[in-house]
Amino acid sequence: MEKNNHGEFHRKVFREEIRNAIKEAIFTGQLEPGSRIIETFWAKELGVSQAPVREAIRDLEAVGLVETVPFKGSRVSTMSEKQISDNYSVRICLESKSLRDAIDKLNDAELSALVATLEQVLNRMEAYAAAGNLLEFTNEDTLFHKAIIEATDNQVLLRLWEQCNMRMWYLYLPLTESISLKKLQSGHKKILAALQNRDKKEATETLENHIAHMMDEFTGKQ
Repeated sequence: MEKNNHGEFHRKVFREEIRNAIKEAIFTGQLEPGSRIIETFWAKELGVSQAPVREAIRDLEAVGLVETVPFKGSRVSTMSEKQISDNYSVRICLESKSLRDAIDKLNDAELSALVATLEQVLNRMEAYAAAGNLLEFTNEDTLFHKAIIEATDNQVLLRLWEQCNMRMWYLYLPLTESISLKKLQSGHKKILAALQNRDKKEATETLENHIAHMMDEFTGKQ
C-alpha cells in the first residue's frame, strides 16, 4: 500500500510540474495559439513517460488553455473575438458576485485578514510590474482575484472563474506594450480600497471598468 501511495504521489508531482511547464511555454509565447502540443516532445524534454504528459494536457484542456481536435491531437486553444468578449462578460459577473458576497458575508476580522493577504499580493505585483515580468505578474493577478473568491467559500464560482481567467491571460500577451503592468496594478488597488471600505457599488464598478478596459484593448477599441 505504501508503495502505491508513493507512486501516486510521484504521478501527481509529475503531472503538476508538466502542467506548469506547458503553461509557461504558452504564456511566454513559445507555444502560440494553434500550436500542436506533442506528447513525445514533452515527455523527452522533461524526462517522464507520456502518461503524465497526457494527464497534464487534459488538465490544461479543462481550463480552456488547450483543445483536442479529433485525429489531429492537442493544440493551444484559439478564440474568436466573440468568444473573448463572452469570456470577459462571464468573468465580470463572477467576480462582481464574489466582491458583493465578500463584503456581505465576511466579518470584520475575516475581511481584515483578506485585505492583508491582498496587500501582500499587490506588493509582489508592483515588483513584477517594475521588472516587466508578465508571467509572474499574471500569477499574482490570479492570486488576487482567487483570494477574494476563496474567501466567499463558493467552490462552484471558483471553478467557473478559473476557467475564464486561465484562458484569457495567454491571449493577453500581445497587449503588454499598449497597457503597462503598473496601470493594471492600479486597478487592483482601487478594488482593494473599495473592498476594505465595504463599498459594493465602488468595488463592482471599478472591477467592471477594469475588465472592460482589458476587453476593449484586446478587441481594438479605444
